[in-house]
Amino acid sequence: MDRIEISSDIAADAAQDVINQMTQNAEVSFTTHSDEVWCRFFSDGFFGYGAKGDFQNFTLAHFIPIILFGVAIFLIWRFRAFFRNWKFEENFRYIWAAVMMLVEMSYFWRLLYVGSGDTGQIVSLLDKLPLQVCEWTCILACFMIMKKKNNWLFQICFFVCLTAGSCALVVPNNAIGTAGPAYYRYYQFWLEHMLPTLAVLYMVFVHGFRPKFKGIFISAGFLGALGAIALVLNANLTEHNAEYLYFHLFKDIPVIGIPWVTPIFFAVLVFGAFFGIYYLSLLILKLRRQYNEKKVLKSK
Repeated sequence: MDRIEISSDIAADAAQDVINQMTQNAEVSFTTHSDEVWCRFFSDGFFGYGAKGDFQNFTLAHFIPIILFGVAIFLIWRFRAFFRNWKFEENFRYIWAAVMMLVEMSYFWRLLYVGSGDTGQIVSLLDKLPLQVCEWTCILACFMIMKKKNNWLFQICFFVCLTAGSCALVVPNNAIGTAGPAYYRYYQFWLEHMLPTLAVLYMVFVHGFRPKFKGIFISAGFLGALGAIALVLNANLTEHNAEYLYFHLFKDIPVIGIPWVTPIFFAVLVFGAFFGIYYLSLLILKLRRQYNEKKVLKSK
C-alpha cells in the first residue's frame, strides 16, 4: 500500500473531511493507527498550537505570570493566620489538590485530542508519559496538600519544586515555544509549574512545615530513580522520539570534552542546589527568630 500523508498545517475539521472522503472510497483502505497510512493534523483553535516562536522568553507574556506568582506568595504569607484558622481550610486544600490534578491530566487529554506540537514528526504518546520532574512534583503535591501530616512528600516537593522545578520558569520557551497566551497550553504550563510550588509554600507558611537535612537525600533519591527510568526509556523508545528529562539537550553541551559527563554534572549542580536551599531556609528562619526576639524586647 502506498504511504498516504495528510499535511499537518491544515485545520482539524479540514483533515476530518479528507478522512471521510477517503473512507467513502471503496478502493482506499484507511486505518488511523496503520504503519502504512499516517494522518497528522492539529487543532488550530484555543487547544492547538501557534507557530514556532509564538512564545518568547523574557517578554510580557513571560513576566506577567511571574509577577502574579509573586503576588500569590505574598498573599499566602500575609493571610497565613486566616488560612490556619479557617473552618473550610481542609476543604480548600482538597479543592487545590483537585485543581492541580485536573491541570496535570488536561495536558494528556489535550495530547489525545490535538497530538504533539512538533508538526515535523509523528509522535507517539509513549514519549509523553508523566516522567518529567514537574509532572511528578505536581502529582506528589496533590497528595502532599491533602495529607498535611505526610512529611516525606513535603520534603520531596520542597527541594525539587524550589530548585529543579523552578528552572522551567526561567526558560519556559523550551516547553511552550509554540503556545503563547492565545492557547490553552500556555496557561496549563504556568499552572502546572506554579501551583505545586505555591502548595509547598502554603505548607511552610500556614502549617509550619520545615525542610530537613534528610530531605536532601530523599529528594536526590527520587530524582535519581526518575532519571534512571528516563534513561532506560530514552534508549529503548528512540523510534518514538522519547526525550524524558531533556537528556537530549546534553548532546550539544559537552563538559571537559566528555559528552556523557554532562548529565552527571547537572545532577551535581541540582544536588548542590538542594544543600543551598536548605541552608538558605535555615538562615531565613534564624533571621526571622532574631527579628521577633528584638521586637518582643522593644515592646517591653
